Amino acid sequence: MTATNTFAKRKEVTDKDSTLLAIETAKQSGQVTRLLRRLHVHQLVAKIPRSRRWRVSLNGRRVMAAAIKLREVAYPSLYAEAA
Repeated sequence: MTATNTFAKRKEVTDKDSTLLAIETAKQSGQVTRLLRRLHVHQLVAKIPRSRRWRVSLNGRRVMAAAIKLREVAYPSLYAEAA
C-alpha cells in the first residue's frame, strides 16, 4: 500500500463524513425553520424586517414565562437535583 492510496482512502472517508454532516445540517436547519414558523403563527415571535433575526413578542414572553413557572411547579424534583 502506498502513501497515495492511504490518502485516497482517508479522503474517501472524509467525503462520506462531510456528506453526512451536510445532511444533518440541512435537517437541523429545516427543524429550526419549522419551529420558527409555528411560533410566528401563534404570534410568539416576530421577524425583524430586512434581517434574518427574530424577536420574542410580549405575548411570547408571557407564554414562555408561564411555561417555565409551570415546569418548576410541576417538576420540582428536577430543580432539587440540579441545586
